[in-house]
Amino acid sequence: MREYLVSELKGNEVLAKPVCLENGSVVLEIGTVLKVSYKESLAALNVQKIFIEDPFEKYEKANFYFEEGVFLKFENDLKEILSHHVYKEKNSLRKLESLVKELVTVFEETKENRALDFRNRSSDMYEHTIFITILVMMLGKEYGFSRKRMEHAVLGCLLHDLGYRYIDIDYRNFSYNKLTSLEEYELKNHTILGYTALEKEEWVPEISKLMVLSHHERMDGSGYPLRQRNSQKECHMIQICDAFDCAISGMECPKKSIFQAFDLISDKEKFENRMEKILEKKVGIYPAGTYVKTENGKNAVVISQTENSHAPIILYVNEKDKNKIKTENLNRREAPKITGIIC
Repeated sequence: MREYLVSELKGNEVLAKPVCLENGSVVLEIGTVLKVSYKESLAALNVQKIFIEDPFEKYEKANFYFEEGVFLKFENDLKEILSHHVYKEKNSLRKLESLVKELVTVFEETKENRALDFRNRSSDMYEHTIFITILVMMLGKEYGFSRKRMEHAVLGCLLHDLGYRYIDIDYRNFSYNKLTSLEEYELKNHTILGYTALEKEEWVPEISKLMVLSHHERMDGSGYPLRQRNSQKECHMIQICDAFDCAISGMECPKKSIFQAFDLISDKEKFENRMEKILEKKVGIYPAGTYVKTENGKNAVVISQTENSHAPIILYVNEKDKNKIKTENLNRREAPKITGIIC
């Protein structure tokens, strides 16, 4: 199943999820074979994205660093702890200590050198949190963090969006231009609410608390809530990783492509350039499931990553015989290069 822009429809795609309007009424059922003529009608109904069946999904093996079951366990454990937390209730978050140790241990024991996949992401806060935790651990490893320093950084990541539990604004796939000044204030206040909720949590290191407060700050002082220019590496790490994943998942902004997300964090005034270069090497430019065109004129779908973030393994799309499978590892000197993205 793949998320698709209605504007990209070419016809003959098969719906994997029903198309519903805001009032819940179903416009198109699962299994509907789409026609190009539907584009205009769906656009008129303000339907911008749909989910279609992916005929090559069984070949695609996305890399999220952790095995899928392990990733989901961490996500569910985090949700269980945070969902039972009450504002300023002392020690109610202390179960995070064991989750932090487990996350760092599994990260250290996992020997994964392939680039990460960031595609078909939701705006789920817990999924977002685990993803940026992985990115921050990758940066921490490159910067030579000790075990203790890594654990403090991971705790800051797990707590960074705690303030969202105390506000009512929907943070998913929105534009600041559409918010009232009061709504914008409330949304941006989640950083302060998260920080103040941790004031009496003496077991939380100061650097972890500072990461919560400053994850929307920028190096040039253009961020919020205090327009601070933080010097701590942990703060710089969560700022760039949060901005990157928010762009891809649609947290606090409209969803962006991988290329747009990298453009965003390539601003040397706002983000640390060395960190951006590390992420470029760690995150696949062409995530699994991306349809691409190669320099030999053939169409293909990316099925997995290699150690080279710009050279994945692809499966050539044979329109005449879909049962005829041919794959190629592009991480070879003689392999063709990708020249464009189809969708």
